[in-house]
Amino acid sequence: MGALIAIFRYLPRALARAMLLCLATLAFALGVRRRVALDNLAIAFPEMRPRERWRLAFRNYCHLALCAADFLRSPSMSDAELFSQVQPDGWGKLDAFVEARRGVVVATAHMGNFELFGVYGARRKVPFTILTRPLKGGANARWVDTRAVAGVREIHKGMENLLAAVRSGEVLALLIDQNMLSRRAIFTPFFGKLAATTPAPAVVAERTGAKVLLAVLLRNGDGTYRSHFEGPYSLERTSAEVDEDVARFTAMLNERFEAIVRAHPEQWFWLHRRWKTRPPEEAG
Repeated sequence: MGALIAIFRYLPRALARAMLLCLATLAFALGVRRRVALDNLAIAFPEMRPRERWRLAFRNYCHLALCAADFLRSPSMSDAELFSQVQPDGWGKLDAFVEARRGVVVATAHMGNFELFGVYGARRKVPFTILTRPLKGGANARWVDTRAVAGVREIHKGMENLLAAVRSGEVLALLIDQNMLSRRAIFTPFFGKLAATTPAPAVVAERTGAKVLLAVLLRNGDGTYRSHFEGPYSLERTSAEVDEDVARFTAMLNERFEAIVRAHPEQWFWLHRRWKTRPPEEAG
């Protein structure tokens, strides 16, 4: 699998996309994580008929295939080719922080082409540092190597590392849509159901005074992409307890991100068990 991923780097775009669309169709037909996607869609869109959710799930598999093809090809793309595929809407918001050498937090998610977002930023000379989970296996090693080739720096743990990155003027990218362990999470609504959400953007903003941008790279119908930025947001102290302000800020980011997903539901990563961890009061 690792060798196959490496080969995609050199394939023509149309061929790479066609091959991965075939794999996505096969995965959906065989039921690879299909039940997870359909269960998630039932939580998010209970008003939809089952057949509509089925179609939306299939569109999501196809979307992920197209995005993966473009990401895997990115090391062989020239700047001109890559830049021609991306409309940099709102990117000036981030450029302002980079030019001023001010650290900033970018709250992002598995939305649109989230991998190409980091690659595109690195090509624009944005010093991205991304908090990620370590991945094991040959295929994952190739996948991670594609990020490294682009110039994306990854860190895996440690609040002190996150604070240091922002204080040194880097752009810290934090994913806000992954399920968290209960002891590390804030439970805040996401599509009407409490979801274990990372408080990291709010905590870093509170401790450093950094601004927070919400940003994703959305896929257009013609195969190009456009960036979407919201903010910058500031964490304002409005209560006696820091935890209350962190929780309020985290809930606001979740609400804003949900609006993006509702506008482009086929482009979120529905294959992840977002609502897996439940709050203590729901135990049993």
